[in-house]
Amino acid sequence: MKIKTLLFMVCTLAPVTSSASWFPNSPLQPTLDALLVKHPQRAWQELLLAVSQFDIDSQHWLPIKNEIMVQTRCGQQLMHEGNGLSAKLTLTIISRSGLASLGYQVKISAEQVKQTQVFSLYTPQGEQLVSGELTAKRDYQEWETNELLAKPQAGLYQLEVGKNRYPLLITNSDTESWLSREGTLNTQLITHLPETITHCSPPSLSWEWFDQNYNQIGLKQPIDLCEVSLSKASAETNTRLPAPPSNQASYLSASASIFEYQTGVKIEYLHRVAIPIPQNVHTKTTDHKQKSINLR
Repeated sequence: MKIKTLLFMVCTLAPVTSSASWFPNSPLQPTLDALLVKHPQRAWQELLLAVSQFDIDSQHWLPIKNEIMVQTRCGQQLMHEGNGLSAKLTLTIISRSGLASLGYQVKISAEQVKQTQVFSLYTPQGEQLVSGELTAKRDYQEWETNELLAKPQAGLYQLEVGKNRYPLLITNSDTESWLSREGTLNTQLITHLPETITHCSPPSLSWEWFDQNYNQIGLKQPIDLCEVSLSKASAETNTRLPAPPSNQASYLSASASIFEYQTGVKIEYLHRVAIPIPQNVHTKTTDHKQKSINLR
């Protein structure tokens, strides 16, 4: 049963002023009690405390976390109680499907840095995952891990910036199923995008070009979906393979992403699929001709 449905049933069956809890005694009971009386900030603190102190499978706390996102405008109202961040920070959990492999990365990016500070991201086990130095007056900065063989574990991560720590509750999203390619030599894609949480932006689909060293070239280009069927399970549509932005463009990928906010930090989940490039894709780029593909 969805947490939203459960809360609605309890609200209609009992007065919220009762001192007794309407939920079973468990580590998540204080979180549910706070949600019941519409105190999402307190519910968030109780959830962080429960996940940090008890070994709770993410399938049990994920619906609760999503309901907190609903009640806090996708987490934008979940602010840190101490000093605020001196930069716009984004934590991106990346899964990548290659021609014959699947890999993962974790990336920290920053914009509008006001103060030079060191930072570190720690896993639920306390291991340092990413670290670096935020440099003031630089427009954009990023740091990422090497290729990870295993998906980053769901749980409570800690982002340390200067002397402050920001708890971040990371889920084990099934990002690999959001986009997948049929076969190894064609560009037909299958989409199974996640349901949009109320007050959060819908999943974003985009093209990305990379050079031979896998550095991104230019900005992301939105995938133009048209003639989408009404089926919720899968949709078939036509789109266009974008023209490469320069002669340095060597690799193309399609990506799907969603994001939310926690204590002022933007949390992004992204899945990227490698797209085989036709041999003639670099020809006639000056007249912006594009090649049609099928996207399902």
